[in-house]
Amino acid sequence: MKKFALALAAVFVLAIACGGGGTPDQVVHRLFEGVQNGDGDVVLSCLSSEALTGIDEFVDQLKAEPEETAAMAVMFGVEITADEVADLDAAKVITILLSSEMLTAEMPDFSEVEIGEAVIDGETATVPVTLDGETDDIELVLEDGSWKIGSEGMDFM
Repeated sequence: MKKFALALAAVFVLAIACGGGGTPDQVVHRLFEGVQNGDGDVVLSCLSSEALTGIDEFVDQLKAEPEETAAMAVMFGVEITADEVADLDAAKVITILLSSEMLTAEMPDFSEVEIGEAVIDGETATVPVTLDGETDDIELVLEDGSWKIGSEGMDFM
């Protein structure tokens, strides 16, 4: 019985660490790992429904004009056909953007990020993040019991 309880506790801890749950600072850490690893699915798992809606609207705009999107992507060093644009979803777009050499060359070194302790105020939280010597607060919201980065929290990127 003790082994079962330990296994159940381990699964619970892993679910919090890897899923949508966790503390606000854990969510911010997971976001930066996703960005650094070019993993659109991980990045999206950290975002609030409001932030996801904004990304989905952006993807819809890209898909509305696939020829132009494909031509624009080439300017960012991304090879994609108009047919492939039609199959895009939010995770694919984030992954493509994070794999673009041109865009990644402009991004800061996220391995050097310092994530401070969250300040929780009811259903909102702020997490101080220091990157390249500059500190900004990332705003999170409590959504269905999980902390998620809100639209305003994305301003740092």
